Amino acid sequence: MEKIDQIMAGDAALREGIAMLENLDDGAAIAAGNMVEAREKTNQQMLALLNKIIDKLEIN
Repeated sequence: MEKIDQIMAGDAALREGIAMLENLDDGAAIAAGNMVEAREKTNQQMLALLNKIIDKLEIN
């Protein structure tokens, strides 16, 4: 559960990075976009994992 909490808390760093986008050159902006996409995939996987946990515990 600690690792799940760490993953879910990772959004703060992403939000800080997005706030600095106006100062990025093209290459850095593309890298930031890739980071956002990767984080979204992680979030989707986290939701799937949490749904499985809920299903296993039969919490409704």
